[in-house]
Formats: sequence, structure tokens, C-alpha cells
Amino acid sequence: MSAELAITTALAQRQQLLAAPAPSSLMERVRFDMALAAVEFNYRTAIRQEEVRVYELASYASIQGQVVPLLPRSVSRPVSDAIAGLHSLYALAGYDQYYLVHAHFVFPYASAAPVDALRGYYLEAQHKYGVDASYLASINFIESSFGRNNGPSSAGALGPMQFLPGTWANWGQGGNINDPHDAVMAAARYLVHYGAPSDMRTAIFHYNLDYDYVDAIEFFARAIRDDPAWLDRLYYWGTSG
Repeated sequence: MSAELAITTALAQRQQLLAAPAPSSLMERVRFDMALAAVEFNYRTAIRQEEVRVYELASYASIQGQVVPLLPRSVSRPVSDAIAGLHSLYALAGYDQYYLVHAHFVFPYASAAPVDALRGYYLEAQHKYGVDASYLASINFIESSFGRNNGPSSAGALGPMQFLPGTWANWGQGGNINDPHDAVMAAARYLVHYGAPSDMRTAIFHYNLDYDYVDAIEFFARAIRDDPAWLDRLYYWGTSG
């Protein structure tokens, strides 16, 4: 809850700064830019602190069972979904000792497209193809940390949505496999071909033939639907700077 409070405080401070009159001099502009940068750094830091706590809760079922019921429902629902998503990823990777898994902050946060741009791509794909934006965001998060790790993977997959070149040839419609907009649109077309939006589990299964993967996508997507601000949370997970 201290991390949640820090996140809320930083957002309020950012809103206050952006609502203030525009700086009228060079020095005021410098002060404004420095203050905004400090607030945004505090926001990212608070999200990372919360990520550490979520990983700790995911490590021990007994602690999760004691702590999560004490949280406000607005917090406990997405946190529980995120924990379940982590557990599904652990199962996918073959980890059975959850307490050995910790958060690692390895990607510079600015090495992905801005989160507001990505949100716009997901919503555009939702409007055009009917695939809920939360699923596309969840896939983007799990596959490449929102485009920070574009591969190639061990199987040869590339780009922010991790397409094999042969699959991209079928669904990319001539776009750039490494372009986040093109990749999100192609992922939506691919999911629709395999049953989305009416049968999301089957569609996601064809993205990665493992139901632990399907569960992970669904849990993180549910966290975003429970609280849309969780897209921003996940966007900064595992990042530095």
C-alpha cells in the first residue's frame, strides 16, 4: 500500500504540474522540466517497488493468503491476477520453487515505444478486429516486455509480438515485423483467424501451444481490465531508469 500511495501521489503531482500555466521564461521551463522528470522518476520507482512486493507475494502461498485479503478490493483484484499470471509463467518455464524467482530490472524503460502510443495501437486493433485491447497488451508484455526484447528468440521469432518470419509473411500484410503498430495489428489478425474474440483461449493457444501460456495471458489481461492503470504498471515492470 505504500507503493500504491507513492504511485497515486506521483500521478497527482504530475497532473498538477501539467495543469499549471506554461512557463514564461527559460529558467521557469528548466525548473518545470526538472520537476516533471523527478515526478515521473518517482512514479516509475514506486511501480518497481510494487513489482517487488508482488513477486514476494507470488513466492509464498501462505503470505499471499494472509496479505491479499487485507488489501482494498481495487488493489487486491489486479494484484491477485498478476500473481496468478506469474505463477502461470513459472509453470510455463518449469519452475516449481517460486521463492527463487525475483524481479530483475534489466531493460531501459525508454527502449520501448511510449505507453500511450502502445495503448492507442491496442485500441485501434480492438476497434478494427474486435480483439480486446487487454489481450494484445498482455501478449506484448509477455512476449517482449513491450518491444524491449525483440529477439530473435531461440525459435527465431522476431519483433514486439514475436512472430516467426513464416507466420509474419501470412499476417504482416507487408508491414515491418519490428514496428510495434504493424506487429499489434498482425497479432490481432492472427488471433481472429484462430477464433478471437469469441474463443480467446483457443486463439491464444495458437499463439503459443501451451495452456500455461494461455493462462498467463488471460491473468495479466484481466489485471488490465480490473484496473486500466495496470497497463502502465506492467509497462515499467522489469525496467530501469
